[in-house]
Amino acid sequence: MRWMPRIVIAGWAFVCLAAQAEAPLNPCHQHYPNIPGELLLENDKLVVQRFIIEPGQWEGIHRHPPDQLYIHVKGGQWTVKYGDEAETEFSPTGEIGWSDTATELSAQHESGNTGDEPIDLIWVALKPGCMAAPED
Repeated sequence: MRWMPRIVIAGWAFVCLAAQAEAPLNPCHQHYPNIPGELLLENDKLVVQRFIIEPGQWEGIHRHPPDQLYIHVKGGQWTVKYGDEAETEFSPTGEIGWSDTATELSAQHESGNTGDEPIDLIWVALKPGCMAAPED
């Protein structure tokens, strides 16, 4: 019977992990299925995240909340897809951009680093806009 507490603890841990895996994502966080990000700052006004996208790496299909600023700390060559349509472009180091509209999952959007160097990217989401964004 000494093994019984271990089974109970293992079962409890499994239930907790399963509940976390099914928890909805924060709509203000940028989430790439294939690339982990680093949360740099979050407060009641904004969320700041950093992503390093290695050469050949694709983000996976994802959404973007509205009211989001990006900063290419280190730019590079991207291929951006929406469904079957793809476009390759170069984002220079220091480039800053703004999006006031959301990109939903239904757009089948993803980007990949098709260059030779890692891309270092910062996303800043303003909470009033992203909290109002619908999720699909």
